Amino acid sequence: MINNTLLKRMVSIICSLLIYSCSSNDGSHGINAFIRFNDTNYDFGKIRYKNETKHIFEFTNPGKIPLVISNVETSCGCTAADWTKEPVKPGKSGQIMIKYDADFPGTFSKTITVHYNGKDSPAILTIKGQVAYPEDVEGPKE
Repeated sequence: MINNTLLKRMVSIICSLLIYSCSSNDGSHGINAFIRFNDTNYDFGKIRYKNETKHIFEFTNPGKIPLVISNVETSCGCTAADWTKEPVKPGKSGQIMIKYDADFPGTFSKTITVHYNGKDSPAILTIKGQVAYPEDVEGPKE
């Protein structure tokens, strides 16, 4: 039979764990962080072959705690991202700059995945356009 002291310890540990798990979900771990982009899609239109193009996605933090972007992933090596690294305070703005290297002629559509400290993370951005065929390369037959 389990002695009284051991039983009291087990109940005490279980109660402590329950109290800790309930108190750790108070929103201070990013549950209230939000991100609002001015636009989530950008069309470069027709761009020149071998030309590096850029677009800046601007965002604001409408939440109540600082917004932290932990990572920005691109769907292709031809796309690179640079973003606001410091926490963005509530009501303040930041940006994500996307560079696209137009090394391949034809149409393109790429996604950018933004990981941040909010419950709706990640946010998805898209870029698209058409890289013009160089004069010495014949384009697709229509």
